[in-house]
Amino acid sequence: MYRDLDAQTREDLRLYFQDRDYMVVSVPKDELIRVYTLQANHAVAVAKRIHDLEGQRAELMGYAIMSALLLTSLVKHATEQKVLFKVQTDYGVVVSEADGKGRVRGFIEGNPQEGWASGVLTVVKELRLGTPYTSIVPVVGRNLKEALSFYFEQSEQTRTYLDMHLEFTSAGAQAKAYLVQVLSGVSQRSIDLIEENLRNLSFYDKRPEEIAIEILKGMEPRLIGLKEVEYYCPCSEEIARSSLMLLQEEELQDILSEGPAEVVCKFCKRVYRFSREQLMI
Repeated sequence: MYRDLDAQTREDLRLYFQDRDYMVVSVPKDELIRVYTLQANHAVAVAKRIHDLEGQRAELMGYAIMSALLLTSLVKHATEQKVLFKVQTDYGVVVSEADGKGRVRGFIEGNPQEGWASGVLTVVKELRLGTPYTSIVPVVGRNLKEALSFYFEQSEQTRTYLDMHLEFTSAGAQAKAYLVQVLSGVSQRSIDLIEENLRNLSFYDKRPEEIAIEILKGMEPRLIGLKEVEYYCPCSEEIARSSLMLLQEEELQDILSEGPAEVVCKFCKRVYRFSREQLMI
């Protein structure tokens, strides 16, 4: 099923999503090209607030959030299959995770932007039946956008174009992105047209469907998929308790001798505390 990205469809999307985050999946009428366009303003702002980030670290977290969402193009749409994105350097790590339903979360430790040239980029994606597939490449480029482009070039071996725009304002964040995948068999004329459209593209004051229309200008764009995007962490008391039970008994006893055992979720900063009685020890 599809809908033409005409004026009525654009109005329907504007009214339905209003100021919420979402991703649009679109294709041209006659070519094997997929376009993913994203608005993640609130998700990025929530990540910044939860992790109390400023400056360069806030930007890196924001780009990581958008990267994970773009990487959901590699898992089945509208499912709970996940993709994990991680950049690790000697100075820190940034991690983000998103699923096919548009739920995303992340954290940052240290300052991974330092020592960038010696870093490693890891992508872990769930395939059928939750089986994970891991791909690791060196961090290449001046920033995360270029590093992600290199990942697609090396690991997915599909002609890919992507870009991300991030700006923090007093009102929150402006976070928008696109990913274009050109599959085999696409005509050179269409590739040239896509590249020309991308050269002329501006993110300014555009919604995801409007960005898609600009990218597929002259190719009769059609909407084939939608998903709402949100910062979401599924951690729970049960998961936190299970993590404690993985400790050696002696180590857990040492922790409990000083008071309740405490688990802090890296992704959402939620704190879980357990007494000896709660852990039945």
